[in-house]
Amino acid sequence: MQNRKSEIVIVPLGPDDGSLMTLGACEALRKAERVILRTGRHGAVRLPEFEEISFETLDELYDQAGDFDELCQIVADYLIDQVLQGDLCYAVPDPVSDATVKKLIQSLPDSVSVRLLGGVSLPASVLAAAAPLNRTCPDNVHVYYAMALNNGRVQMEPQIICEINDRILASDVKLWLSDLYDDDTEVIFFENAGAELPEGKVIRLFDLDRQPRYDHRTAVFVPEIDILRRKRASYEDLVKVIAFLRSPDGCPWDRAQTHRPLRRYMIEEACEAADAMGAENSEKIADELGDVLLQVVLNAQVGADHRDFTDRDVTSAITAKMIARHEHVFGSARADTPDAVMDVWEAVKKREYGDQSVYERIMELPESLPTLLKTQKMLKRESQGTGRDLDANAARQQILDALRTEMPLTETSLALCLEALCTMAEVGGMDAESALRERIAYRTEQLKGVPSQDDRLSDSDR
Repeated sequence: MQNRKSEIVIVPLGPDDGSLMTLGACEALRKAERVILRTGRHGAVRLPEFEEISFETLDELYDQAGDFDELCQIVADYLIDQVLQGDLCYAVPDPVSDATVKKLIQSLPDSVSVRLLGGVSLPASVLAAAAPLNRTCPDNVHVYYAMALNNGRVQMEPQIICEINDRILASDVKLWLSDLYDDDTEVIFFENAGAELPEGKVIRLFDLDRQPRYDHRTAVFVPEIDILRRKRASYEDLVKVIAFLRSPDGCPWDRAQTHRPLRRYMIEEACEAADAMGAENSEKIADELGDVLLQVVLNAQVGADHRDFTDRDVTSAITAKMIARHEHVFGSARADTPDAVMDVWEAVKKREYGDQSVYERIMELPESLPTLLKTQKMLKRESQGTGRDLDANAARQQILDALRTEMPLTETSLALCLEALCTMAEVGGMDAESALRERIAYRTEQLKGVPSQDDRLSDSDR
């Protein structure tokens, strides 16, 4: 018969004043052989029920830690050491969100088990108090903790942010929310969300870090705002807008689209984005990338409407590809330089596609690629497939021979020269397509203000 594991029962004390502690929590504390409170500063210790309970606190451990992460580890180690001497209850405001509980669960040895009791959390108290002020009881409310906001991106959804301990943290919360919410967005601020009847007040998001007091009980409720009433939007917002435009109540043009007629727009928008990137105009780049994203989301919605695929298939495919091809990051491969990374990338691609012939790899190149770009990619794949390195000197000699023997050039000789130039670009790590585009842009700029032939004739007539 196996030895019984020692057990820690995590008991919820509820929000700060203890008025919302459950009967189950009280019963567990009364029956416990030993009770340890994370802190004796919780309001529950003033309840009559605690007069019958013998307990100790971990307040003195706070002085032993250099930071909060270290404190959590010290608490976890202490609890594990104590439970090996006998079962115990560990009482915290909210077991699900408590950082010391999370660290304890991560640190448990096989000889110790843990059981969490459910109770009333501070977010539940906030939501109950916010409902009358918000005039609704929202579904799918998300809960965040102010110290952990950097772990995720803000989404447009009803949300509660707890434990806004001080003004600096309030500024961080405001900045995080401002990624999607306007400064004038009305939110509900709770200075003490742990009270029996917490009082919230409606403030502007801009004023979140301008309130008189903050502590671990401070929280804010942020309502969902319709896309038509705000300036900023998320990827999910765009998906919803496109889905609506494709719906019976949406737009006739959007409903009529299929993948084939949308091809031209994908090419046009990609080229415009490439031009903006070449000009290094940040505002223009963001605008043009939005047009490219529109084509991605619109085509994904077309796929979803025909039950072929959805945007989740699109994001899943590219995410899986990024993980697989970054084997040096997510796997066992090593790559310390950009060139080494490319070697890993190509090795993974080779495993993915299997033993393809050079012809098969070249035939995969899109027909709509610009000719110089397609030529350079073809030369690269040919070199990789045959194992023969591209020879820049031979390419240069090919150009010189053509110029010496064929003037004017024939179309065949011109094509050979262009191919040779693409070879030299590939060997030199350059992009022939981008280089020529930049040259065209430079030449165009030089022509500003140059009068036309008709203008010169008019000047001479005068």
